Amino acid sequence: MLGYASGLPLLLVGGTFAFWLREAGVSLQVIGLLSWASIAYSLKFLVAPLMDAYALGFFGRLVGRRRAWILLAQTGVTVGLALMAFGDPAANLTLAALACFLTAGASASQDAAVDGWRVEVAGTEEQGLLVAAYQLGYRLAMLTAGAGALYIAQGFGWVGAYSTMAAIMAVVALVTATLVPKTPRDGEPNDAAAREGALAAPVKDLVALVKTTPIATLAMIGLYRVPDQLANVMSSPLYKDLGFTNVEIANVTKVFGVVLGIAGAFLGGFLLTRLRPKTVLIIGIIASAATNLFYSALASAGHSIAWLTATIGFDNVASAIAGTALIAFMSKLAASEFSATRYAVLSSIYALPGHLLAGGSGFVASATGFQLYFVLTFISGLPALLLCLAMRDEGAGDQRQPAQDHERAAEGGDGQGA
Repeated sequence: MLGYASGLPLLLVGGTFAFWLREAGVSLQVIGLLSWASIAYSLKFLVAPLMDAYALGFFGRLVGRRRAWILLAQTGVTVGLALMAFGDPAANLTLAALACFLTAGASASQDAAVDGWRVEVAGTEEQGLLVAAYQLGYRLAMLTAGAGALYIAQGFGWVGAYSTMAAIMAVVALVTATLVPKTPRDGEPNDAAAREGALAAPVKDLVALVKTTPIATLAMIGLYRVPDQLANVMSSPLYKDLGFTNVEIANVTKVFGVVLGIAGAFLGGFLLTRLRPKTVLIIGIIASAATNLFYSALASAGHSIAWLTATIGFDNVASAIAGTALIAFMSKLAASEFSATRYAVLSSIYALPGHLLAGGSGFVASATGFQLYFVLTFISGLPALLLCLAMRDEGAGDQRQPAQDHERAAEGGDGQGA
């Protein structure tokens, strides 16, 4: 359920919004710059310490600290999507852009709250299966925000599509707040935070994480999803420029692709139970980078449903495996008394480089053409691959040890990521 809530806004401020922008005649350069709204997902660490330290007063005591923050963020997402519904890019690009940034900020805050909840709610031995369940919800939400939004836009326009998404998010917020259980530490802020100051304890814990994690590991996390992030920004404009209709895109990229993405998520979870984390990370980065060569071939083939199907199929399976591997890896590092802060910082490290580079993707794609652009994005996966290959197998165990020490130090604290 929380995976669904987290996944719903992503395409609505990303690929689906980019397709709407391109349909409204917005240039590739502006589409690339507006992708910077996604930088909000890289700044979760700014709000995560507050979520670890404060319970939101009476509201937090009533529903639980984690649930209170989740519900507050989901309300923000609902309002942002409603504003986007009335911010037609063709008529008022400024309003559409501001609403997009608001939605992304609220969505990123929701992710930080959900990450903290998820790390605390179950033990590390359940990591792979819990990640797969989260990814299932996430993929179903992407089906809603992708195919669902495109189908609705085809019949009722983009205002109808985004209004419907806002209504769905409101229902999700209500159901989530009602059904999601509290975690063992989901009450008032912990004693350490009270003694050392509201934000001092999580920051101190974060410093310990950075000190005990090799720089090469942090660099690998930061570069791992760059090929995906650079490709995603320009994929929707590519579909539009090749002449694919909303229905064709919905059928292939959102329905067929999401089904394979769900299968890929569970395949990634299965691989994590059978292979070393390093091996799954290597498989993920090779596959996700190679996907961009399919996009280059699609740009050359033109309006070809066969090539679109092949590209989307490979992309979703590869991306899901890579995402599951990286999320599970980061979750083990994040397990501690201040799990929201740790995971927010780690996820910011993985998201920020690609999002920063994506802002200039429209300028590069305009200068080189889509074929060469996607070849360049394929090459961008090489640094992460080399760092994965250089990573010691025993390093994952060494990095988990400090987190496990924090778990033992906190009464009843067991860590779990997503």
